[in-house]
Amino acid sequence: MAILTRSNQWICLLVFSLVILVHSIRTDASVPTFILKSAVDEGAVCLDGSPPAYNWDAGKGEGARNWLLHLQGGGWCLNSTLYQTFDYSVQNCATRVFAYLGSSLHMPAAENLTGILSSDPKNNAFYNWNRVFIRYCDGGSFAGDVEQPDPVTKHYYRGARIFNAVVKDLLAKGMKDAKNVLLSGGSAGGLGSIIHCDRFRALFSKNVRVKCHADGSLFLRVKNPEQAKFFVNVFHSVVDLHKPDKALPAECTSKMSPFECFFPKSLVQYVKSPMYFLNSAFDSFQIRNTFSEDLHDAIKNHTLSPSDVPMLKDFRQQLLSVLPPSSDKGFVITSLFGHTFSLTGLKKPMFVDKKSETFESALMDWFFDQRSVKKIDPTEVPVYVQR
Repeated sequence: MAILTRSNQWICLLVFSLVILVHSIRTDASVPTFILKSAVDEGAVCLDGSPPAYNWDAGKGEGARNWLLHLQGGGWCLNSTLYQTFDYSVQNCATRVFAYLGSSLHMPAAENLTGILSSDPKNNAFYNWNRVFIRYCDGGSFAGDVEQPDPVTKHYYRGARIFNAVVKDLLAKGMKDAKNVLLSGGSAGGLGSIIHCDRFRALFSKNVRVKCHADGSLFLRVKNPEQAKFFVNVFHSVVDLHKPDKALPAECTSKMSPFECFFPKSLVQYVKSPMYFLNSAFDSFQIRNTFSEDLHDAIKNHTLSPSDVPMLKDFRQQLLSVLPPSSDKGFVITSLFGHTFSLTGLKKPMFVDKKSETFESALMDWFFDQRSVKKIDPTEVPVYVQR
């Protein structure tokens, strides 16, 4: 299927080739960027029609046959500014196409990847694995698959095709011979990890350990209709615009709408593969957009009013109700106030108690089947700690 005019396609490919030439040169401060020109013919493109991209730091030694794929987060884009957030985690797609979350033409080099993607053995147990940072440029949690570009904006909503194209490329580059594979993601990328987990695991033989991980992705539609408005309206807009229907579990969409299945509370009940959830019981992104900026700042500044505590405890209980009960699922729910932790502090204590084990040790034990991990911070109020 042609997605660009022939003349425009040649111009774009020339520009993309120059980008590849620049990004393929590795320096001590960056990880190689791979831009998939071939994906354009499959319709796997960013919002602006440019090819998808990823960063890959090849595995070494004992980690050469182990793979970690991390889906970048970055909120969502809509055809509206009505729900645009001050940090642009939710924004108009027309704005996003001119930046790195909407186009591979605007992606900067990936400077020293951190946390779960770090190459430093002192800071990351995955340091010698093949570590892949899949760039987010579709605005729909890697789930959209709209056949034709938007007739008005000319934008493409093809996140599911991007995911499939990158995975196909990595399989050809050695991932098909993997021993251990972890599909990870943060925030909107973590939602993509949940959505694609079963389909991704099915690509490998049964003797390969394949599991999934979602960090800061248990987006909650609270019971109070007024407080639920932000996520209800944003997710309605994302589903209507990006059409993730085919990427969502068919077992879910056969019983309820794609909108309902896009919310983790419904979605996680249909994921059959081993899945691990890392989330704050008081997720800062959700607190800000479910309640208020003032409440967010009060927690961060340690000025929380006692009158707000019951509401926050109820929010915590609602989030805990989303967790799946099955034995092959793992989770860590911390009371530390924040949004995601995988790229910023896996080596640090998982709970408010500084003597608690680290986020990383729990994840590694769960991944390698050392023990079941179902950890909930006993602290029932949010605690902000500079990390």
